[in-house]
Amino acid sequence: MRKLLAGICLIVAFAFAGCASNATAFVYDPEIPEDQMSFLWVPNYVLVKQFGEKTVQWSCYGMSSAKVGVPSGEYTFIIDSPGVASAGLAPVSDKSFTKNFETGKGYQLINRNGEIVLFDL
Repeated sequence: MRKLLAGICLIVAFAFAGCASNATAFVYDPEIPEDQMSFLWVPNYVLVKQFGEKTVQWSCYGMSSAKVGVPSGEYTFIIDSPGVASAGLAPVSDKSFTKNFETGKGYQLINRNGEIVLFDL
């Protein structure tokens, strides 16, 4: 019984660590080599539900942030957020961002003064 419980705890720990790590959690197109991608950091209070013309489910709710490998070029993506009352962030539905993603660069969605914004790293 103890071994089973320890095994379950280990699996849960690895699942949490997967979103918190520097590893790419989601990839828009697996055929694009990682050195030709841009990266989008998605915080735990945001769900990216569309990127370009493709429906996606990029989120890391309840954990840290997720690193998403995205192709370079100009893309529009849509997010939802349940809101974070303690941070003064109201719920967001269908917020659209358009960005020209540059190869090798990183971008992060953040809560800035109660509004979700896209920040270049």
